[in-house]
Amino acid sequence: MARKRGHDPGSKPEAQSGLTQIMGDLEAEIMECVWDLGSASVKDVHECLLARRDIAYTTVMTVMSRLAGKGLLVSRPVGRAYVYEAAACREDFCAGVVRDFMSGVLADADKAVLAQFVDSVTERDAEQLELLAQIIEEKRRERSSSR
Repeated sequence: MARKRGHDPGSKPEAQSGLTQIMGDLEAEIMECVWDLGSASVKDVHECLLARRDIAYTTVMTVMSRLAGKGLLVSRPVGRAYVYEAAACREDFCAGVVRDFMSGVLADADKAVLAQFVDSVTERDAEQLELLAQIIEEKRRERSSSR
């Protein structure tokens, strides 16, 4: 089996993150490249990906076109090529995904669902739990000042 450039067969690609929970590995890697580069042609993203894996230029072009079709990338013609930009910055995109997911999950949430959410945060990082407590307190203040 051929070994991919810069790829350890036992490791996950760099873009393996929460993004791969909502999109494919290659889509996530392309989005990471575009966010890192700002504006990028297919050639730019192809070169970014080649640092991690062997991949055909046409594959990158197809996936970027599909990401634009899904509204995740915005393209504009520049000469004979297209330049792509993310429709939203990484933080706004992730916040929107979480907001949409949590709205659906919490619509009928009971104490057990909320307790599991807090437990999962606690297991990962005590700092995240403290951040969650701060956010809750800020929201309480906002609600009480708007009354």
